[in-house]
Order: sequence, then structure tokens, then C-alpha cells
Amino acid sequence: MKAEFCLTNKNNKMKIIVTGSLGNISKPLTKELVQKGHQVTVISSNPEKQKQIEALGAIAAIGTIGDVNFLTTTFTGADAVYCMLPLFDYFDPTLDIMEATRRLISNYTQAIQESEVKKVVHLSSIGAHTNQGNGLLAFHHLAESIFRELPSDVIIKHMRPVGFYINIYDFMSTIKGKGFLGLFLTLRFSGFVKLITGKTGVIAANYGAEDKMPWVSPIDIAAVVAEELTSPFIERNFRYIASEVLTCNEIAKTIGEAISKPYLKWYLMSDKDMLSGLKMFKIPQARAEGIVEMNAAQHSGLLYEDYYRNKPKVLGKVKIMDFAKEFAVVYNQK
Repeated sequence: MKAEFCLTNKNNKMKIIVTGSLGNISKPLTKELVQKGHQVTVISSNPEKQKQIEALGAIAAIGTIGDVNFLTTTFTGADAVYCMLPLFDYFDPTLDIMEATRRLISNYTQAIQESEVKKVVHLSSIGAHTNQGNGLLAFHHLAESIFRELPSDVIIKHMRPVGFYINIYDFMSTIKGKGFLGLFLTLRFSGFVKLITGKTGVIAANYGAEDKMPWVSPIDIAAVVAEELTSPFIERNFRYIASEVLTCNEIAKTIGEAISKPYLKWYLMSDKDMLSGLKMFKIPQARAEGIVEMNAAQHSGLLYEDYYRNKPKVLGKVKIMDFAKEFAVVYNQK
């Protein structure tokens, strides 16, 4: 399907809807779009965000993407919409991620059709090209599939960012090397000598060490989304977004140097041990298995096969050195 989408507003200024409130991507996205003179409406379910949204020069639409009527009203008259799913609570044993995805994306598609929006940018993910072997990321494949059922005159582009630098924050406690888990992993992977000499702290998962993979900053994702929202589309497509390609140990080394732990390493653990660790933190069994499978796909390279077939021509501007400085500030505050 090919179609030409042209900007019709005076001076190419657009009415754009941004979902995701003021999150890691939506906030810098809103800032950039407003700075370029576009009329931006930000959807947030939190009334307390209204003043912050308005302070950026955007319009606040307070409501939830679970409300189709609210979405339709908000989308009506827009030139383009940016659609993303909210963060799911992986600790919730009652949550069916696939069903929640089906329901929320169906709300989007219904609102898009009823409001007659013709240009859509969807935040998807690495791994969305398949529903096999990607573990927890399978819901992104489902989301893209539902969006593809929209009428052919709706031009949609799926953004597929790779692993976020900010995911490293999930390892904060073990990097600090404190508490039972931090001390236990230091002893297991680094040894007794480092433990008693105070050289504590590790990163460990069932991917890591010399596994080489692309990483991305939310700021670079926002820049690409802004570009796609404001550029003419010729056909439906997808686009991978990355900032830098690094091994896990290169990540650990850079982070370690920024926090005065130059010995920090990223160790590889077995799938079995990873699953046991997740269950220890009360993550439901099926979800824990999904995380393990997702990580294993990173370790094997399966997750990145389609990325390397469709690599972005240009990488983002934010590099691991930039993120390491940000990480160090947070590390030293906690």
C-alpha cells in the first residue's frame, strides 16, 4: 500500500497528539515538537501532570487510553498521533499482558478510525518482528499486528527501539554491592578477596559479558519519533532506533569508571539461575519465564537478527559516556 501524506496546515504546523504523559520519551518529544511550533496535546491519566504539561507549551488532555470515547474526542482534528502502551506492572499476578495489549491497541485503532486520523506513529520494540522466541516482547508483535488491520488509507509507522540505556538502573542494587543479593553476587562472581577488600558490585543476568548488542537513549527515540511525525509518509513501514552498539562488559566498564568502580563487570548466569532469581523477587512464574526467554534471545542474538537486516542508517547522538554521567548522579544520590 502506497499513499502520499502531505502537510496541509499553514507553514507546515501540525496538530499532534502525544500519549505517554511526561515519560522518558514523551517529555523530550513534546519539548521538541513545541519548539518547532506545532500544537501538541499530551494525554495523561494523572491530573497532577496538567500544569507540567502546560508549562512545556502543550495542551493537557487528562484521561485514559482505556476510554475509547476520550481517545476519539482527543484525536479528532489531529494531523498525527503518537501511540504507545503504558508500562505494565510485571509483579501483578492478575495481569494478562497479551489481553491488555489487545484491548488497549484495539482502543487506539477504534479511536483512529472514528476520528479519521490518517497518520500514526506507534512505539513498538526490538523483537516485534516475531512472536516466537522473544519471550516477554511478544506483546509488541501482537500490537503491530492489530495496527496493521487499520484501513489502508491510514499510514502507520512502527518505531522499534532497541534495549534502553536506562534499563541499567534495574541493576542499581547489585552494582552497589550492598544487601544480601549484592554481597551474594559479588561473592559468587567476583570471589572472596574482592568481597573482603570492599570491591563489591556486579551486573549479572542470563545475557551479558561479551554479548554485543545495540543500545538506545530515550532522547534519541524522541528525536526519531518527532522526525517521523512531521515528515510525509509514502508507505507503511517500521524503523529501528539505536544510539550505539556495545558489549555488555563495555557498558559495565564505562559505568564502573563513572562511579569509581573500574573493576565492575557484567557476568553471565544460566537461564535456570536467572529464573530462580526472578521468582525470589515474587515475579509470577509465566512472566519470569518470559523475561528469561527474552534475555536468552539477546544472548543468542536471535532478538537482533531482524535489526541487523534493517539497521538504521544513522545512530543517535547519545552515547554510553553520556548516560554514564547521568547514572553516576543517580547512583551517588541513593
